[in-house]
Amino acid sequence: RGYLMNKFLTAVFVILMVASTHATADLRELVDENVLSVIAAETSGEAAKRNLDTITLQHRMRSGTQFDAATQHIFERLRDYGLDEVEYLHFAADGKTMYGTQKSRPVWAVKSAQLWEVRAQDGAYKRVRKLGDWSAVPLSLAQDSLAADVTAALVDIGAGTSDEDYAGKNLAGKLVLTSSQPDAVSARAIGESGALGIISYAPNQRSAWWKEDDRLVRWGHLSSFPTVDTFGFMISLGEARKLQSRLAAGEEILFHASVEAKHEKGQYRFVTARIAGTDKADEEIHFTCHLDHPRPGANDNASGCVSILEVARTLQSLIDDDVLPRPARSIRFLWPAEIEGSIMYLVEHDDTSRIKANIHMDMVGGGPVTKSVYRISGGPMSVPSFISDVAHEVGAFVNEQTLRYADGEDVAFPLTAPEGGKEPLLAQMEGISMGSDHDVFFEGTWRIPGMYLHEWPDRYIHTNFDLAANIDPTKLKRSAFIGAVSAWFLANMSGDDIPAVLDLLRRNAISRSAGVMAFRRTLQLLDPAAVTEIFFEHEKAKIASIGRFAELPDSNHQHALATLDQLRPLMLVPTPLIYIPRDETVYSRNTAVEGPMNAFGFSYLEDQLGTDKISELQLLQHTTGSGYGRMFAYEALNLVDGQRTVSDIRDWLVAEFGAVPVEYVAEYLQALASIDVIRTN
Repeated sequence: RGYLMNKFLTAVFVILMVASTHATADLRELVDENVLSVIAAETSGEAAKRNLDTITLQHRMRSGTQFDAATQHIFERLRDYGLDEVEYLHFAADGKTMYGTQKSRPVWAVKSAQLWEVRAQDGAYKRVRKLGDWSAVPLSLAQDSLAADVTAALVDIGAGTSDEDYAGKNLAGKLVLTSSQPDAVSARAIGESGALGIISYAPNQRSAWWKEDDRLVRWGHLSSFPTVDTFGFMISLGEARKLQSRLAAGEEILFHASVEAKHEKGQYRFVTARIAGTDKADEEIHFTCHLDHPRPGANDNASGCVSILEVARTLQSLIDDDVLPRPARSIRFLWPAEIEGSIMYLVEHDDTSRIKANIHMDMVGGGPVTKSVYRISGGPMSVPSFISDVAHEVGAFVNEQTLRYADGEDVAFPLTAPEGGKEPLLAQMEGISMGSDHDVFFEGTWRIPGMYLHEWPDRYIHTNFDLAANIDPTKLKRSAFIGAVSAWFLANMSGDDIPAVLDLLRRNAISRSAGVMAFRRTLQLLDPAAVTEIFFEHEKAKIASIGRFAELPDSNHQHALATLDQLRPLMLVPTPLIYIPRDETVYSRNTAVEGPMNAFGFSYLEDQLGTDKISELQLLQHTTGSGYGRMFAYEALNLVDGQRTVSDIRDWLVAEFGAVPVEYVAEYLQALASIDVIRTN
């Protein structure tokens, strides 16, 4: 008992010591204040905003001419900024080439498209009003719509996803009005019921402001690999409500739809550039964004594209002016199409082990009108790394400085742009957050650690009101600052930085331990003990991840592990004397299958298993307060490493997202094994 008391008191002392130092902890312990100052002074929100104003003029559909125009603008700016190795990367856009789990999508070439309400008059149709026009608002045409020239009456099918939506309705030769995405109703409404085309008022992603603004026209989608050739036009909720009222009153409403569009073979063309390093030039710190999305697409994602472009300009300028030396490691920048482009890039990369970290930006410039919340995500538990701690440390520094500035204090780093706002950043620090290219880099094929800068919600995402006018140059400057500082530290990290990084990890482990102890109270049976052990395993892996950048001396390593051991007495948890059978099956990843199960515009899982089988997989339907089905499935595959059992993987999922039955995990992994994504040891 005396021994345990001594261990307990030691742990308390460690926590008090770390807590006392945390109050004075500062980013400047990691990065020299002069480096912070020169980066802060050089980054320009206005320069980034000018680039954004140009990019948002283009309807940037993957591999299309307007995507190429935006790519050309970035290429020219990079050349002007003097970066090394500015070049284009080319990939097939033919609808058949497989890049790992991503099937190359064909080029979608559109010449024109219009939607007119018409009325019959004197044996002809007279135009009444225009509801869609590709040349004026290209977002009004659903992506991957194909050629048509039809005049037909409108029928309201509601969501168009149930038998009730179709009951008693003759759709043959008609146009359908739906609240769903065009692709969700095309098979039944067009393929089975004989409708000619689709008019959709699908709302954008759900948030507190969902459906409040009935002017919004949402980005619509049809399949890039259609089983039924059709088209879709997108209209606003307000316009749809007017049409529904007229239809409910018994009025026949006629539309003429004309579309000149087709799928054809072509190329994806992505621009990349590099700031060459010195003694570790073969190693790279990576920046990504995604350049595609509909016009205007200002926050999603012209903001991320111009922010990493501003990082490139800032660092190159400081190097050229001899303010900063060249970094030890190279810093590379890439502007691909979302998710699919990153898969193509990594599959074709000659040696991805040289990519030491990836910094991804997707939606980082929303002004107050967007209602956006800034977030810095450190990544999934399956890829533990100190890099997430560095990202959050930089974010916390910017939070603290900008909040004090907004409160009226004089601070060294207000990080405001002359044409921007003065609001504090108030970035939220997160773990896993899915939905963009960072998912590809973190994925179990490559396991490249990094950080993800993004905003959610944004009430105008994927709509015609995602305007350049909504973008705050101050946000762009701060995003570029966070990215540049993080990249500079990682590009130059050496053995000299290990003590500061270990101190950061010690402080954060203490903080995370408190969160784990609170989280354990929501769990039952053996899960609290399992989650506690996973906490320590995860923290040890974070410490070990330093070795990716610098050799970790054994003395430093052992000291860091000893600090974790001193935490154990405070985290003891009663374990009930019960036996729960464990699934001891062990899987390994089939290295021939590279990439995530769900890409962009193509699902490898659906292609291999079929929609009926997928709908039966219980893990994909499982939801907790911290995770949803696709997150569970993504991490379940990531955690397959040839050593963890199915029950081990289930325990890690519990630690990350909350309770999940082991049977759900086993069923999903068995499904992956059935298509040879993973194999039993």
